[in-house]
Amino acid sequence: MKLNSNHSSILVLAVFVAFSMASTSAPKVQQAPPPPTIKVAQYDYEPSVKEKSKSAQVVFLLVDPAYQDKFKYSSYKLFTDFSKAMSSDFNEALTQKGYTVRGPFEYYDQVVYSDKKESDLMLSVDIDFDLNDQNVKWSPVNYLSGSGRNARYVLSHYSISGFFVLSGKVNLIVSEPITREKLWAKSIPLKQVEIPITNYYQIFENNNYNSSLLKDPNVINPIVSALEQYYKTVFTTAWLNLDPNELTPLKKEVIEIREKKKY
Repeated sequence: MKLNSNHSSILVLAVFVAFSMASTSAPKVQQAPPPPTIKVAQYDYEPSVKEKSKSAQVVFLLVDPAYQDKFKYSSYKLFTDFSKAMSSDFNEALTQKGYTVRGPFEYYDQVVYSDKKESDLMLSVDIDFDLNDQNVKWSPVNYLSGSGRNARYVLSHYSISGFFVLSGKVNLIVSEPITREKLWAKSIPLKQVEIPITNYYQIFENNNYNSSLLKDPNVINPIVSALEQYYKTVFTTAWLNLDPNELTPLKKEVIEIREKKKY
């Protein structure tokens, strides 16, 4: 049977409507959002003024910044990244102040005698942090196992909520390089800050932050943001205080100490 043009148009329209209804009625599968990623810390300080190279006529021995022994989280990457970045930027800051720098050395014990002898002053950076978790709540998450009389709740994992309180200071210490006799010190206080946290990944050990501080972006990222602000405060203050006009006269005390100790 031959269809006229009107019948053909109706047939095409019917097929199109049927296809549209089939496609719209099919349930859409929503994809799960991607997991959060760990923030890359932006630790960098660029002073606005640079002095002429070696204009200060002082040779500084620089040792890497170190956390006090009491800070139990010092070995975690988010905190070692902070101290390593400080080492690089203190090197740069001293150079841009016009000092000559030997180092930075990871530990004082790595410094050979000739480097100590040929340095006028030594800069040590002491990081005194506290990360208080008294306001973090740990909650067990259970699931129902078995059925009937054998049904019971079994611990699956833990979740955390609340906030850390981060506080502390950074101490700059200038000393005689051989005897390590202290000649000058400046303490940079850091404002106490509350850091809200929750966990993204499950935690399987109560009151243990090990896995969270190593891999959980929901815990790591807000701490890193707080550390970035601390970093700016430290270097803004340090730049003003590492003044050649104040520190260069300490060379006279170094000479006196060495003569007294017969170095």
